[in-house]
Amino acid sequence: MMERIEIEKVIPHRAPFLWIDRVEELDPGIRCAAVKWIDPEEPAFRGHFPGRPILPGIFLIEAMAQTAGVMLGAAAAPVPGATPLLAAVNRFKFLKPVLPGQEVRIVTTRLVEAGKMACIEGQVTVDGVTAAVGELTVLSA
Repeated sequence: MMERIEIEKVIPHRAPFLWIDRVEELDPGIRCAAVKWIDPEEPAFRGHFPGRPILPGIFLIEAMAQTAGVMLGAAAAPVPGATPLLAAVNRFKFLKPVLPGQEVRIVTTRLVEAGKMACIEGQVTVDGVTAAVGELTVLSA
């Protein structure tokens, strides 16, 4: 298990833009499972949507990208100045709204890696129900 302090050693993200709270499972370079508690005070909820707050989907994509960054970063020797970058969002679907106060579980699995690029499959669940699923391309730059 990795807590925030260990996560911050692997990826460059910091609060308020660190979108994973802890890593529960890690097979470096192969698979990673992380969780994020969705704070009801998240500023995005004030406008998305007033009276019916729903977490914007882009935050789920970002949480998945950060989980993939931990998965890939934990497998590689640290490269000074290297930053994992989201290069593409592929076939992403939002299947269930994520609400304030819920905890999401993000699981990423490496599909293909070629040089500095990797294609990642990911799933976001809430209480065991799939909220989002898709593929990301990540570049180590």
